[in-house]
Amino acid sequence: MNKLNFSMPSQMLSDLMLGLGVYSDDVLVTNICDDTRRIKAGDTFLCLPRVPDKQAMVEKAIQAGVAAIIVVGSMEEKLAVPCACVPDMQAAGLLLRRWFNTEKTSVSCIGITGTDGKTSVAWMLREVLEQHLGSAWSVGTLGWQSSADELIDLGNTTPSLMTLHRLLALAEQQGVGALVLEVSSHGIAQERIAGLPIVSAIWTTIGHDHLEDHGGFEAYLAHKTSFMQSVASSGDTVVANADYNVIQQALEDIASQVSWYAQHQDADLSWKVDHGMAYFKDENGEVCLKQVPVADFHVENLAAVALLMREQFGLSLAAFQAYDGQLSTPTGRLEPVDGASQVFIDYAHTAEGLQRCLQSARKLSQGQLLLVFGCGGNRDKAKRPDMGAVAMKYADVCWLTSDNPRDETQADIAADVLAGVDVRPDNMHVVEDRAEAITQAVQALHHNDTLVIAGKGHESYMEIQGERLPWSDKEQARKALQQRQVQSCA
Repeated sequence: MNKLNFSMPSQMLSDLMLGLGVYSDDVLVTNICDDTRRIKAGDTFLCLPRVPDKQAMVEKAIQAGVAAIIVVGSMEEKLAVPCACVPDMQAAGLLLRRWFNTEKTSVSCIGITGTDGKTSVAWMLREVLEQHLGSAWSVGTLGWQSSADELIDLGNTTPSLMTLHRLLALAEQQGVGALVLEVSSHGIAQERIAGLPIVSAIWTTIGHDHLEDHGGFEAYLAHKTSFMQSVASSGDTVVANADYNVIQQALEDIASQVSWYAQHQDADLSWKVDHGMAYFKDENGEVCLKQVPVADFHVENLAAVALLMREQFGLSLAAFQAYDGQLSTPTGRLEPVDGASQVFIDYAHTAEGLQRCLQSARKLSQGQLLLVFGCGGNRDKAKRPDMGAVAMKYADVCWLTSDNPRDETQADIAADVLAGVDVRPDNMHVVEDRAEAITQAVQALHHNDTLVIAGKGHESYMEIQGERLPWSDKEQARKALQQRQVQSCA
């Protein structure tokens, strides 16, 4: 995060607030901070609407010696320091554009939303844009990717409003061509992308995730729909997956403004996989990519990238073919362990994501398909039975185990998952300890079998009772494979 701690020239509060809101007294703004834990004397505190206790945060900031307060919303009480009020997050975003001098920017901001696929699309799109424009960054679940070799964790799929505007400013300063953003439902609901100059958007998939945070599926869907509509309303590029009827229905009002991609059907761009090769087709013809990432869902993600590049940057399918063999996939997305084609780790943690992962893994296996999976605690309980049903339908043998149980017992989580299975069969093993489950699954592998360890992918921790304990599915799988090798040689 040190790269983001750069200074901006001081500006008068009145200049920052011009046309955006009201203020009590003018003052020189030398730095803006939105986190009371990091405030220094002389800073200006930006108080966002989602703070748990606005008055307490403001008082804490004043005690820290701030020069002024900027509140999103209203402030009823007269403060001991100059106070400014902007009406909403959009105005706050525009204020930050002024502060960071990005009111005019050459950086193309691209937003990607969807239940699954955001990270992979962002990863591959960044790689294409890096070659096409000379430089590109991406921000999302894995962190801030400024190059193939540099990745910085930012904490959330869609970071805070302040962090994103800082990133835009840094990208502008360094002449970066594009900034690719994963836009989560939380990021939309909390308006963390307010004021950003998003010129195009992609909607990858729709399923069930984080529904408890939004009050149900309809609200979750509405957030994603509103994001796409806002981009379309500015006349900018909107790309969406036509294989999801729910997405088509949600975007019905702006359907004519949407560029659609789909598998095996009439769309602006269609895709298919045949004998391990990817085919993309539009009105100008068909191209074939022979060196594509493993898994059909990665080809689907490539279709989104290809269509976005065509619509936003004028890159034809024929020109896109030049990227054959040039693109990689993010860590933890159907990633082989140590090159072993038998064992893969994957981030799939929704029923829809798990189904897509297992369907792709099935094509890689000449024997049985084995699965280790679980469900997180204190998160979207409604999806658990669906996860159990998908596991039993698409895998031959399953190990149901822990996956960030948080404050719930693994026994309670497992019971919810098993509710999706009519009768618990012999091929569903319930093993609370994830390390033991992985070991058992690796030991059960026969020649030509394939094992998928799903749910955590790239994650480096296991969250239990408020603690994040070090954990790696990849490392645990490696240990199990080494143990298996030792035993076979004994």
